[in-house]
Amino acid sequence: MTRFDIDSSKVDSYVSVESIDHEKTQEQTQEHVTSKKPCETHGSGTPFIDRELRTARGQEAMRILSTALTDLADEKKCTKCTVENLVPLLEGHLKELKLAKQNGEWSKEDRKTLKAEFKYLFKPAKKSLKNILKGN
Repeated sequence: MTRFDIDSSKVDSYVSVESIDHEKTQEQTQEHVTSKKPCETHGSGTPFIDRELRTARGQEAMRILSTALTDLADEKKCTKCTVENLVPLLEGHLKELKLAKQNGEWSKEDRKTLKAEFKYLFKPAKKSLKNILKGN
């Protein structure tokens, strides 16, 4: 990974390129992401999703996605192969979720809560993406 730093004391057209230690950056990112502290600003708006992500099934799904994203970022890995390997794993996970829903693992109230929490999480992102794609 390369970071572009512009030195303001030099001519505007000069840009210095520094190499960054990839492992150090990954460790810093993981420290930031894996913080177990609750949000200091407000409580969780998604307690049901939080609980589901801490189950074995949720942990496995996150591990699969994490590995896939790492492989996509790796220059030595083929993007096509990574995606081809990821799709069946995600399909299997989604089938498990559908079976859990059908087998009554979640009550009707749980399903409604899950739906509301997903809307709460992704509505702002959906709105932003729509605006970007429409060119607004």
